[in-house]
Amino acid sequence: MNNKFQLRHAAGIYWLLDMEQEIGSYKKPLPMNEVGAEIFELMQEGKSNQQIAEILGDRYSSKPEDVLGDIVGFELQLKEFGYVPDRES
Repeated sequence: MNNKFQLRHAAGIYWLLDMEQEIGSYKKPLPMNEVGAEIFELMQEGKSNQQIAEILGDRYSSKPEDVLGDIVGFELQLKEFGYVPDRES
C-alpha cells in the first residue's frame, strides 16, 4: 500500500492528499466523488482495472465494459496528480 497518498472526506467531498510534499512546492488536494474514492481504494488494494470494473459493475448494476473506460480515465488523472498504483492495470 502506498502511504504517500491518503484519502480524506470533508465537506461532502473526498480529497486525495500527497502526504510527502516538499516544502515550497504545494500541491492542491485532488477532489473526487464517492465512486472515485472507491476506485482509489480498490487500486490501493492492488486490484486491476478489470477487477475494479467487475466490482463496480456488480455494485452499480452496470456492465464492466461500460465502466472500464471511466476507470482508465480516472487512473490517468491520478497519474497526473503523481499517484501511480502499485499494481497491474
